[in-house]
Amino acid sequence: MFEAMSVAQVQKIGFEIAMLGTRGIDVNNPESRYSLKSLPGEFSGLHLLSIQYVAFKKIAPAQDIGFDLSVEYQAALRLFEK
Repeated sequence: MFEAMSVAQVQKIGFEIAMLGTRGIDVNNPESRYSLKSLPGEFSGLHLLSIQYVAFKKIAPAQDIGFDLSVEYQAALRLFEK
């Protein structure tokens, strides 16, 4: 998703999700849907946090977003390395 985007675009998406998260994102309910101004479509809470995790790995790798997807992130990176 982010490979064709500029750093500014990735940052905008990551920050928009972070701001949405200040009001609460339900990651346990796939029925809950959220929309963003910076990306088309509707997303589950878990999908949004996954996008945010990757965005922050691109723009601020040491930043802790308070949601650990490091195992899943490393598995995804290995898939793209092949």
